[in-house]
Amino acid sequence: MNVSAKGERPAAILAKADPTSPCIVATGRETLAIRSAITFAGRDIAAGTLISMPNILEPGGDYGVMAGSGGVLGVERLTAMPDAVMLLAGFHFAPGGNAPARAGGDDVPAINPYSVWDINFRPTCPDPRGMAFIPPRNCWADIYLTAADHLANGTSQFGVKIADGDDPPENPAGKRFKTFDYDAACAVVAHHGKSLLSFEDFIAAAYGVSEKTACSDDPEVTGLDAARTSKFGLMQATGNLWQWGHDGDPDKPRASFFGGSWLHGGNAGSRYAYVAYIWPDNSCEDFGARGRSDHLQLG
Repeated sequence: MNVSAKGERPAAILAKADPTSPCIVATGRETLAIRSAITFAGRDIAAGTLISMPNILEPGGDYGVMAGSGGVLGVERLTAMPDAVMLLAGFHFAPGGNAPARAGGDDVPAINPYSVWDINFRPTCPDPRGMAFIPPRNCWADIYLTAADHLANGTSQFGVKIADGDDPPENPAGKRFKTFDYDAACAVVAHHGKSLLSFEDFIAAAYGVSEKTACSDDPEVTGLDAARTSKFGLMQATGNLWQWGHDGDPDKPRASFFGGSWLHGGNAGSRYAYVAYIWPDNSCEDFGARGRSDHLQLG
């Protein structure tokens, strides 16, 4: 039996014709449809069925697709993960579009097609909001750099203060970290059921940015930097803050960092990294982080 997020009520069961993809698909910047035939909440729904959308989608917002009266599907803003039996799927409405090639994205708000998830196709972490699927790595990555105030709304939020050496994040154990070193970054994302990206994860997730470029100053808050948006819709993916990660060793992963900061315009990019030897107790104004999650795919 499926259970709700808090385990209080049984959740509706989803059956899909295609379990290898989310059951909804972005058909335009602000439109969604059923990808392939499903059965949900006691109703058979045909492929191509349009989903009723709100009049206004807020850029940077996360939304859930819910079955209402009679099983009719509608969209609601997810300010928290609901304890709702009728939650089918979700998506992120980004402040700009994904990179179509290797020169970044644009500044026109759009549903990030890689952020689309359903209850059978999603990150393994408890809260899938603000994440994008990275098919080459079969994992999910945070769309935004790690938030300094992450306890209430998760690590990946739009328009909030970025955790770095000058603005350390909340410590799940209490108060606030004094620095934002490798151990602190690991602790923050682990609190949300996530880990840091490996080098292989990062180079896949950051593909599509404008290489060897950086923003002009400390970004301070999460948001759109179109030139350095990736194919999968990661915002400020490179050339904003270094991102704590690891070298990918399966037994003893070593602290690493990726992407370059606003100080590294000539080198910053999806292949710019230090993986050979990094002092894990370093904490600087241009060191941030980004979370990742394994992928859950049910039959």
